[in-house]
Amino acid sequence: MSNLKKTLLVLGAIVLGPVLLIGLVALAAGDWHSVGETSKGDKVSVSTLRILKNNMRTALVRIEYKEPANLPQGGPFVEMRARVRFNCANGTATPSTEWFYSRDRSGRLVVSKKSKRDDDFGKESEGGFGEMVSKYVCQQKK
Repeated sequence: MSNLKKTLLVLGAIVLGPVLLIGLVALAAGDWHSVGETSKGDKVSVSTLRILKNNMRTALVRIEYKEPANLPQGGPFVEMRARVRFNCANGTATPSTEWFYSRDRSGRLVVSKKSKRDDDFGKESEGGFGEMVSKYVCQQKK
């Protein structure tokens, strides 16, 4: 009987874990600050900015694509969110986790892909927003 309870508990954690993580990210990102738009009209926003030691910062970055985008990770995606670490001393931005959203038939955002590595983050292939976001984040005092 106790093995059955353990199995059900593990299965519940496996099923509910990603749902809770997405919900927490959405809840934590409720306070978005507009950074601007890309040359294609994609809206760029930042939330949960944290200033760390040694000229480092972290922030949650959101790109709302004007038109669904086919990115190196697939697509078409209507939105991308990423937890990003910024090194303001050398200008690098490295995402620790990214979520790529599309819309289901009812129009709701759904996570289509999750990535832990992105060498093209913010470059032209993803919309060319990297410099804009880095500049905004590194200029913030608090």
